[in-house]
Amino acid sequence: MAATTITDWFIPEDIRQSPELAIPARTTVGVGLLAGGIAPLFSIEYFMLGHSAMGIGIALGGLGLLLGTLLLRLTGAVRFCAEFITSCMFVMVCWMVYVNGGIMSTSVVWFASIPFTAIFVSTRRSGWTWMALTILAIAVFYLLSSDPGALPAVPIAREEIPKLQAKSLIGLTIVVLTLAMAFDKAKVKSLERLERARAESEHASRAMREMMEQVARSIQAASSASRDIADSTGLMAQTMAEQRSRAEDMMVVAQQMAVVTGQNAAQSSSATRLAATAGQAANSGGEVMDQAVRQLGRAGEVISHAASKLEDLGQRSAEVNGIVQLIRDIADQTNLLALNAAIEA
Repeated sequence: MAATTITDWFIPEDIRQSPELAIPARTTVGVGLLAGGIAPLFSIEYFMLGHSAMGIGIALGGLGLLLGTLLLRLTGAVRFCAEFITSCMFVMVCWMVYVNGGIMSTSVVWFASIPFTAIFVSTRRSGWTWMALTILAIAVFYLLSSDPGALPAVPIAREEIPKLQAKSLIGLTIVVLTLAMAFDKAKVKSLERLERARAESEHASRAMREMMEQVARSIQAASSASRDIADSTGLMAQTMAEQRSRAEDMMVVAQQMAVVTGQNAAQSSSATRLAATAGQAANSGGEVMDQAVRQLGRAGEVISHAASKLEDLGQRSAEVNGIVQLIRDIADQTNLLALNAAIEA
């Protein structure tokens, strides 16, 4: 789980979500980290043996492999990073063979890892290309090995060569095993995708069958509805025939009504003339009524004037009554005074 987490850290999120790119990206990162991780071990070993050129070449090659995985995280270019890592391995192996004795070097076995790496991290075409380059490099080193002065001297004791050969074989075995495990994992992933595709295909087939059954049921329902519509159409035709017969009867009645209407129209004309005569008489009566109303209006004015005079007369009568009462009071006082005078006399 930890190794998977480390590997996924070098792979951008969009590539991890892509089934076509995720597997080659993980393979590329795995090879780069593995080869770049074991390179320092071999580099330290050769430095301890006094072979600094070999140690420096392996160290630089390991850095190049680690740089390839980092480029994948930065750029997301899976194919480019895969070719970059393969190139770093090829250059590193060529350098190791060159400074370590040519075709008889303990490092020559690493040439076998180049085509395998190219196929696993890139494509088959890339594998064929790198295989051709590897064969060409082996041929060149074979030719150089035939000339004793063409290659640098190897500062390693002969008794150390078997140990280095064993370590090289162990390292190569680890790399090949890693590539095989990556291939197996990719195969499992591919089988899982195929299984999912098969399940989705079966699901789609079932859905298609259900849809076809539903379409068949819909067609049957439409056929039944068509028959019902045909029956309804026949019934409508019969009803329309009955309606037409009734319409013809109504036309006869309408013609009869037209005759009666003509007679009524003649009678209406006579009634109209009588109504006109009555209207004229009514107009004359209206004028007489207007004159009577005007006469009544003038009579009302006279009555109103008389009422006003009567009201004034009533006020004068009230004043006269007041004066009469005053005279009566004075007379009563006079009589009282006369009576008093008589009594005193």
